[in-house]
Amino acid sequence: MKKILFSVLFTFSSLLIFAQNDPGPRFKLGLTAHPTFGWLKSDLQDVKNDGLRAGFSYGLIGDFYFSPNYAFSTGIKLSTINGQTSVSDFGPANQPIRNNVYKLQYIEIPAKLKLTTNEIRGNKFYGEFGLGNGFNVSAKLDQKGDNGTIITEDRDISKDIAFYRSSLIIGAGAEIKLSDKTAVAAGLSYDNGFTNIQSNGSGKLKNSYLGLNIAVFF
Repeated sequence: MKKILFSVLFTFSSLLIFAQNDPGPRFKLGLTAHPTFGWLKSDLQDVKNDGLRAGFSYGLIGDFYFSPNYAFSTGIKLSTINGQTSVSDFGPANQPIRNNVYKLQYIEIPAKLKLTTNEIRGNKFYGEFGLGNGFNVSAKLDQKGDNGTIITEDRDISKDIAFYRSSLIIGAGAEIKLSDKTAVAAGLSYDNGFTNIQSNGSGKLKNSYLGLNIAVFF
């Protein structure tokens, strides 16, 4: 895992150096920090989604423009994708489980096509679509019984969670120009997970989330 992270950081750093040495205005680097609202979906009848769970995402993002209105958008973020399920089963303490709360962290490296409008009074609107790539770095589980009794809390379930998560991303928003080199972006994205996040266990479990995206480009 350390080798993978080192390779990712080295590649991303090389791209940044190359882009910053490019005389053309073809690259924008930014910082992002925003909330996420995640949920889970299972193919088992006795496992149901039990509502949204809030999380958080932050990191570096970069847009590589290959024409004035089209860019390859990527980055490296640490994202918490939480979710909860209600199940009709029995936990380790032989109590009926009311819900399972999954608290999962991923290093995300998206690969998206970003389309922007021309400037309208200094502002731009954008839409984006692409593939999400997530690498699990932490996985914990809380379980509560029907009466609210804590069955287990912050149990490490890393061995039961798949290392790689893939998803489709679609989003839209606006960039507000503050100066010649600085802009604030705000938008909404839907990250639809389509791979099973479990490495062990019966059935398939997939997680998805909505992101309220906020970023500052320099």
